[in-house]
Amino acid sequence: MKKKTYSWSALLLMCLLVFGATLSSCDEGEDLDTNQIKAGDIALNAFGPSPAMRGGELRFIGTNLDKVTSIDLPGAEGITEITKVGAYEIRIIIPQTAQPGVIVLNTPEGKITTKTPIGFSEPISISGMTPLAIKAGAVLSIQGDYLNTVEEVIFADGIHVLKADFESQTRAKIEVKVPITAQSGKVIVSDGADLLSDGEEIPAWVYSEEELAVTLPSFSEHSPETPKAGNTMSISGADLDLVASVRFVDAEVVEFEVAEDAKSLTLEVPATAKDGAASLVAYSGLEVALGDLAFVKPSAVIEEMKEAYGVGEALVLSGSDLDLVTKAAFTNGEETEVSATQDGKINLTVTEAAQSGLITLILANGATVTVDGFETLKPVAELPADATPLDELDVVSTLGNRVKTVLFGDLEAVATAGGSGFLVTVPLAAETGDVTLVMDNGETVAAGSIVINAYTFAAISEFAEESTTIGNLLECSVVNGESLTNVLLNGVETPYLLVGTVLYVAVGVNVGDNVITLVSDETNVDYTISVVAAGEVETILYNTPVDLTAWSTNYELNVDFSGAPEDAVVRIRYTKTNDAPQFKAFNGHWEPQYDGSADGHAADVAAADYIDLPLSMFPYSDWGYSIILQGDGMIVSSISWVKDYSAPKAIWEGSFDNAGWAGNQDLAYGAFDWSTVKAGQTLYFTFTVNEGKDWACISLRHGEGWGNLPTPETAQFDFGPGDTSLAYTLTQADVDDLVANGGLVVTGDALTLTKIALK
Repeated sequence: MKKKTYSWSALLLMCLLVFGATLSSCDEGEDLDTNQIKAGDIALNAFGPSPAMRGGELRFIGTNLDKVTSIDLPGAEGITEITKVGAYEIRIIIPQTAQPGVIVLNTPEGKITTKTPIGFSEPISISGMTPLAIKAGAVLSIQGDYLNTVEEVIFADGIHVLKADFESQTRAKIEVKVPITAQSGKVIVSDGADLLSDGEEIPAWVYSEEELAVTLPSFSEHSPETPKAGNTMSISGADLDLVASVRFVDAEVVEFEVAEDAKSLTLEVPATAKDGAASLVAYSGLEVALGDLAFVKPSAVIEEMKEAYGVGEALVLSGSDLDLVTKAAFTNGEETEVSATQDGKINLTVTEAAQSGLITLILANGATVTVDGFETLKPVAELPADATPLDELDVVSTLGNRVKTVLFGDLEAVATAGGSGFLVTVPLAAETGDVTLVMDNGETVAAGSIVINAYTFAAISEFAEESTTIGNLLECSVVNGESLTNVLLNGVETPYLLVGTVLYVAVGVNVGDNVITLVSDETNVDYTISVVAAGEVETILYNTPVDLTAWSTNYELNVDFSGAPEDAVVRIRYTKTNDAPQFKAFNGHWEPQYDGSADGHAADVAAADYIDLPLSMFPYSDWGYSIILQGDGMIVSSISWVKDYSAPKAIWEGSFDNAGWAGNQDLAYGAFDWSTVKAGQTLYFTFTVNEGKDWACISLRHGEGWGNLPTPETAQFDFGPGDTSLAYTLTQADVDDLVANGGLVVTGDALTLTKIALK
């Protein structure tokens, strides 16, 4: 056999071609033998390049290839123009119509089919566009190469047209209709790799060198020059069929009529449109300015205007374009809805709040127009020539019911309708000078002047402090102290002392605002004073030592509790004479009230130096005594009443709705130490009755099974709308129950609890 030889150049060429391709042939169902060792057999070892360029050369390497009669490429079958370099290589020029796929070599012995498909390098390019200026809806022609592989055309600003919507598509040209939303700018063609791979691949985008000019609508004029809300407005220009909306300040119109030649459009001016910049908005989103527009505004005057108008009187506004007015308001008055009558007028009714001045008309777009000349009817008063401070003046006046206060200089006094005009009391500090009437609408009216005579009754000129602590004396400076005959505290006589021009007054024990009255014969002068809490106040009622020894003696004591406040406690102070002091307390009818013995509260007695008991335990003194003591191991040193005037201390705050008998358990189950609480202390509950409820209640329970406290009244406290608080004084039985049974649960219905305090 003759040995075959190959040059290194041939081997190198084969490395550049496609190797390892499995080739097949068909000849009556039998594969051709591709073993090139067999002389005379036709075999294909490789082909290339791949990917190839259309119009470029494609080479095939094998044996006896000079016997190939034709070659089939997808899209270009039956190629017979074959360059035969020799038995081992043939070449063809790739037709422009060729597509990716397998290649078939046709031979006298059958077909050889490549199982490796050929691919093509297809560089998309844009060489031009016509026309370069175009209107939406017209067809744009894009020229270039490999445009047949384009999947979409993209216009500025991001407007995509898919190939399914192309007018036509070839390798050299795409024809596409310009979308109505397209803008001027470069055009992009895309191979759609993202579309074909469900977004997994990045597409190749090719931009046009030139920018496409997409026609915009144009504006020349509008009519009328000053449009009116609700009327028709005409806009002239060109290509107005490209307009999507007409934009005004605070209004946009999308419904309008465009002329057939697209040179004009008409619309109804919206009521809410405001003066300012307007524009045509193209479908592309771009705007074409119309310039600043000013809309028609109404004009108005008061028809048959009167000098002044009283409350409830009618007035009529006439003028032009009043159908634009939707609301009207007097100075200081609220806006009210109005509408023009058929004859183009507006009817108004004078309100109580209306003040003299401008009437404001409000349009639907918020613009306003004012009407001047409106005056309210004023009171006319006849003041007395002179008066003395604290005199009640019966002033003759018109419209006395509209005078709410009277100014004596800068001092204000409340006026009430009465008599033939109004009543007013001259302020204590009033001085001779001008008087001004203040109407219920806030307007002021000069009423002339008045002479203020000197007064001779006692009056306070200055307080030493803004407030006085409970139990202390109020100190103040007075004038005409020699006229003082008495001092009242909340209408009841109270001790006082006048030292020169300084007055000292006992303010009692009521915390908060109190009224001090200086009495000078027939003249009373009232002052409101503030009394603040001072903590605990103790008043000794009995201080003769009582020796309680071996339970041998019953001490029936006549202690006078009649002057003690109802919410005070009785304090029994003692000195212990052994380590296990004990005592019992009875009321004046020998009814047991407190058991401080071994079977009761002996530990409490031993741990303290005094015991506080509710005042309510000792209501009787008709048998000659009010409290009875017996015991052992102590000497009672004093008995007093005690009241704590300090504010209650909050033990819980929040917001808890007890609707449906929900239970607030924040002071139960160890959350609060009830062993620190003593009988006689008061619980203060702050709440609001839930909206729309006519009835609400609070029920005080202990934690264990939510059972009732031993005092029956705690089972349910009822309330109505407007109630906000509850005060309940704990008994010894209540305290014992709370300690023994898991603390306090507050339940009930229809109110929201916000605070629980203890004092």
